[in-house]
Amino acid sequence: MTSEKNTSARRALSVASMGADIAGSYFAYLLQRTFLGKARGESKLKSTNIRAARRMRDEMQALRGPVMKLGQTLSLQTGTLPDEVLAELSSLQMEAPGMHPSLVRVQIKQSLGREPEEIFKKFSPEPFAAASLGQVHHATTRDGRRVAVKIQYPGIRGAIENDFKLFRAVSKPAQASGHIPKIAIDEMEQQIVAETDYEREADNIEFFARRLAPLSFVKVPEVLRQYSSDRVLTMSLMTGRHLEDFLAHRLPQKQRNQLGEHLFELFYFQLLKVEALHVDPHWGNYLFNDDGSIGLVDFGCVKYFPPQSIAYLRNVFLYPGARESTDFRRILEEHYRRAGQKLLPSARRALISFADNFYRKVYPPEPEKQHKPFDFGDAEFLQDYLRESKNLFRTKGVMREFIFMGRAEMGLYQTLHRLKARAHTSEIVRKYL
Repeated sequence: MTSEKNTSARRALSVASMGADIAGSYFAYLLQRTFLGKARGESKLKSTNIRAARRMRDEMQALRGPVMKLGQTLSLQTGTLPDEVLAELSSLQMEAPGMHPSLVRVQIKQSLGREPEEIFKKFSPEPFAAASLGQVHHATTRDGRRVAVKIQYPGIRGAIENDFKLFRAVSKPAQASGHIPKIAIDEMEQQIVAETDYEREADNIEFFARRLAPLSFVKVPEVLRQYSSDRVLTMSLMTGRHLEDFLAHRLPQKQRNQLGEHLFELFYFQLLKVEALHVDPHWGNYLFNDDGSIGLVDFGCVKYFPPQSIAYLRNVFLYPGARESTDFRRILEEHYRRAGQKLLPSARRALISFADNFYRKVYPPEPEKQHKPFDFGDAEFLQDYLRESKNLFRTKGVMREFIFMGRAEMGLYQTLHRLKARAHTSEIVRKYL
């Protein structure tokens, strides 16, 4: 118990130190800005951004867990954070300090009962990917099959629980003001803790492999149960390149559009047909191939929706009438009532504003407009989404069941913007309504 308290205190101290260091950097910049002139001021701000981002990256990589997941989310904020910050934080999508090889062996033996060399024909002691909760190694089975072995960091569940205790304590003012609703913290903790159960993740992979089969452009790994446990997960090795590598080849607009429409269709097929959603949208979880296919990996964070929630979404997506109408208001209020929540007038206005000022622009409901693709290359739509989302949180209109859906949706938009894709948004959504 004392050791856990010491670990929690060290993590809290690391986060506090990081915050103080970053704040100090920007304070120094503000003191100097007036005397630097425009050109030197811009150069100084850029160097300050880089220093702050590197400090965040290094600390988040070392701490892993929810802190690193926050960094992964921030790394997707194209159009809202400076480019130099995004460049530094993007490494969090694929990189973290790896476990010592001896610790890797201990984790495998404790979980599977044998040493790696006894289980596999070949096993690489160095990971090819390391992230917030675990790392992934190349291996070859006895029958010659190449696989990926995902191994959980020791003590990560305890670190998650301690991080959330700390976050609950320091965020009390933000909770009281409604800027960070308690239900959002509860949902985040539940979902991230669930990611530490690799047997549950194996179930998720097999579920999605079956249900996504109609989408020929989507590939899902196969689980090898005989080499898996609650802390070790062995899967078939997926092929493809991550987004930045893929984009480095200067894709023609036609290929960008095809890939964008595939990503868009994948999102809405999951939501409206499968009624479940892969909700860990950072770019390290997608592998892109030249034929337009997409490999989807890391199914630890999955959200399953009850039928009544999907019925509600079907009613509000592409709603053809005025969002101020009595009928639209009734749809909103009935769903909140069924969920045991009261829809406050301010939250209702925020939802209507969201529908009018974002969704009607990006997803025009008029049939005559659905054949024109939406251009995700213009960052203005991201600003609209962030503004309306912030307003919805402020008015306490966010429902717990849709928090991670919103996270996945924002990840989708960031990826489409990075691709500069044009997609037939309304046409694709209408296909699954």
